[in-house]
Amino acid sequence: MTLATTSSEATERARVHYNSQNAQNLYEVIIGSDTLNLGMYEDNPARSIAEAMHKTTEWMAENVQNLNANFRVLDIGSGYGPAARYLAGKYGCHVSCLNISEEQNQKNEALNREKSLTHLIEIVFGNFKDIPFDNASFDLVWSQDALFHTDDPGKVLEEAYRIIKPGGQFLLMDIMQADDCADGALQDALQRVNIHHPRLASFQSYQNQAKTLGFECLNVVDKSEQLLIHY
Repeated sequence: MTLATTSSEATERARVHYNSQNAQNLYEVIIGSDTLNLGMYEDNPARSIAEAMHKTTEWMAENVQNLNANFRVLDIGSGYGPAARYLAGKYGCHVSCLNISEEQNQKNEALNREKSLTHLIEIVFGNFKDIPFDNASFDLVWSQDALFHTDDPGKVLEEAYRIIKPGGQFLLMDIMQADDCADGALQDALQRVNIHHPRLASFQSYQNQAKTLGFECLNVVDKSEQLLIHY
């Protein structure tokens, strides 16, 4: 596990939250630490939370074009690393996990050892607004339910574009607000889930920022109904 230091108010809040005992209890006791945030229940409404979150990771991987063992992947906001273990275990690709929580990174490292995947997965402490990798380093940048924590999603997309190889892909799943949502309308709800910036990104804002940077949009899928079922 390597270290790259950087900080901002939003980053520090996320770090403190995911290092907290409450967050550890939530994942260890209720959800499971080998999972991520949002599940998919379309073909099985009775699916458990952990199973549904694993299903989301599987579905995301199926949407990557030509994913194979030669891919070098960066998972930004990787949490406990379940996506990295799935990608490395199923596809054999090398995955770098970038994450701001020391507690999650330590658990990630331990789980990788248990699964005998340390040769395919590296863990880097850092902020996805200042990604500590060289230009054109990765075939795929993966982000699963993490960017809603940032107060500057445009900067994260800029960094992702910088470190993706020409022809590479950026796969993003996030909690978003509606394109026509009024400023401040979600403030109370966001603060209840430890998000302290005034608005989330939307489908349109992400697409506009990506196009400006030079990305080509390959696919957009709205899974809003799954968010309601999950919570």
